Amino acid sequence: MSAQRDQALSISSHVSEVGTALDAALARTIREESQKGTPSMDLSSARYIIFSDLHRGARNGADDFLRAERAYNAALSYYLRMGHTLVVLGDVEELWEERPASVVKAYKHSLALESQFHHKGRYVRIRGNHDDEWQFTDRVRLFLSSLFGGPQLDVRESTRIVVTDKGEELGALFLIHGHQGDAWADAASRVAKIFVRYVWRPFQRLTRLSFNTPAESWELREKHNSALYSWAEKQSKLILIAGHTHRPVFKSQSHVAQLLEEVERLEKEAESKPSRILLEAQAVLLAKIEWVLAQERQKPDRETRYAMTKPCYFNTGCCSFLDGDITGIEIVDGMIRLIRWPDKEGSPKPHTLAKDSLRDVLAAC
Repeated sequence: MSAQRDQALSISSHVSEVGTALDAALARTIREESQKGTPSMDLSSARYIIFSDLHRGARNGADDFLRAERAYNAALSYYLRMGHTLVVLGDVEELWEERPASVVKAYKHSLALESQFHHKGRYVRIRGNHDDEWQFTDRVRLFLSSLFGGPQLDVRESTRIVVTDKGEELGALFLIHGHQGDAWADAASRVAKIFVRYVWRPFQRLTRLSFNTPAESWELREKHNSALYSWAEKQSKLILIAGHTHRPVFKSQSHVAQLLEEVERLEKEAESKPSRILLEAQAVLLAKIEWVLAQERQKPDRETRYAMTKPCYFNTGCCSFLDGDITGIEIVDGMIRLIRWPDKEGSPKPHTLAKDSLRDVLAAC
């Protein structure tokens, strides 16, 4: 009982710390908007693709982006032609392990693809904890702006986008990396950087073990997702879209949680009307669950012990999965989608994992 009580207190404290940090970040964003204006999107024309957590390195054994480079570059080429605005939601470069010059030199082509969005005025850069060096304007100018060209590149902590439909304001999206309030990632970042650069990085280069896949600790993952959801749940007509955890979340549910719900639905249907088709459908879903669990090194259980019923929290997942897949959040034709590259056949196309009307989701928030 004492261990359970301590765990509950730890989760409660973490929820409070994350909530306070996100409150402060939102307040800073609103203050900036008062000077620069508030970005907006209209449902009839908005086209957005949101990726995060690339962790681009220096093309060595410690580089987690190498496997995902092909899928990411293919996605950028597709979305550039389709007219999407590209949002990269933090931890784009792995600057805890590498120096900026090494990363920029290693991934000139990917950065050149991103710069094309920038030149068309369709590029948003958010910084995370692993690339927080971009909070310094002189570092951005030296390593990114010189490569991107065009207007001065603005790397933000977060952004708020107001969603409208034929002049009607429906609510807003709050886009942030999501490490705020996480003690290891945020407050202790200086110590963490020293450990990662001088202890973990040499070890990873030898072993090729990944540091940037989701945390092995189920309690840590549960704690942070609960904290992000808890904050978003308290907001009105606002959707939180974050990264950081490397765990795709759609309408406050992980992909695995959604698949488990569908399995349960089919099981209930099969109880009253057994059929071979329902049995095969369940088998396919269970296979998908095991596939995702292996990819995310995730415990085969619910995402959290707490009911996440309000569809207010979304997470992009990451662009550094071990199998080279990438996930992201796509907004187009009034829909919000969780997508994966490549598709089920391994072709360079987006595959929709989940989707819903953005108007309906905002109304439920």
